Amino acid sequence: QNPDFALGGANENYSREWRANSSLRVSWDLINPARVPQIAAARDRFERAGDAYLIALRDLRLEAQTAYFDLQRADEGVRIGQDSVKASLVSYRDSRARFNAGVNTKLEVLEAETQLARDRDTLTTNLRLQGEQRRNLARVLDLPQDVTPTAATPARPMGLWEPSLQESIIAAYNYREELDQLILDISINNSQANASLAAVQPVLSFVNSTSASRFDGQSGKTSLSEIDMGDFTYGVQNSTALTASWRLFDGGRAGAEYRRSKQAAEQSQFDFANLRDQIRFEVEQSFLGLRAAIQSIDTTAIEVLSSKESLRLSQLRVQAGVGVQREVVNNQRDLTQAELKYARAINAYNTNLAL
Repeated sequence: QNPDFALGGANENYSREWRANSSLRVSWDLINPARVPQIAAARDRFERAGDAYLIALRDLRLEAQTAYFDLQRADEGVRIGQDSVKASLVSYRDSRARFNAGVNTKLEVLEAETQLARDRDTLTTNLRLQGEQRRNLARVLDLPQDVTPTAATPARPMGLWEPSLQESIIAAYNYREELDQLILDISINNSQANASLAAVQPVLSFVNSTSASRFDGQSGKTSLSEIDMGDFTYGVQNSTALTASWRLFDGGRAGAEYRRSKQAAEQSQFDFANLRDQIRFEVEQSFLGLRAAIQSIDTTAIEVLSSKESLRLSQLRVQAGVGVQREVVNNQRDLTQAELKYARAINAYNTNLAL
């Protein structure tokens, strides 16, 4: 210190202190217009996220079921192709033997050979489809790369849908979480609209502040040896207040945000009505497809039985020498097509049932 201004002639002061300070501030909004709509919107978002999970899980199960039905259809196509190739190969050998024996013509041999080539092509196509459907099912199920799934059972109708069309539509409305999501979107947008208006409404808060301090040591001593570290001072301060804040002017931002959220809620209402009509159409489409598939199963089953009997009779006629090889070729082709149509009918029925 400047000696001219020193007190008591001392121009040197010594200090040694330990200082500790702590403070705690608690603030609670007693009146906050934005709190209730924000909590409501957060709760609706949480429920919406749960619905999104259920939708993803449902779509994944449906995709897995559809992939499995397609694999069953491909397996059935391979079986039909193998049986057709075997039958055509027997017919070709018989026609070749009859031609060598002089009781058959070259045209009938060529017809049998042509049918054998068609059946081999059908088998090749279905083998390719079988491999594709197996890998597609492995992709949906996220199986390891070295694992190839196979269908455990052949294609069969999975059951009977007993509810009426109106009951099916009502059940679809209750089952589709997309409708619940749109209802939650309406609620979220309305809550956001109310929260936007809260920006220009008063907020009343309770504030409590507490601070504590402690000093160990001394200051202002003329000698360092005079400092006693056992000396200490401490203090505690507490203050309580009620604060209010009110934004009187925001340039119309709160009103604009309110209108935007309300328009988004109206858009969600329109989307809800549109999705409800779309769900109804999908149910009606699946219901009609299910009925058509039932009729197709019945007619194709009769067609398969008739084609098998026609093939058997044509083979007997050829063996008896009163028929021609063309009858066998035509009936063999009709049987293959009838069995493929029957497999497609079962696949369409199971797919519509799952939808």
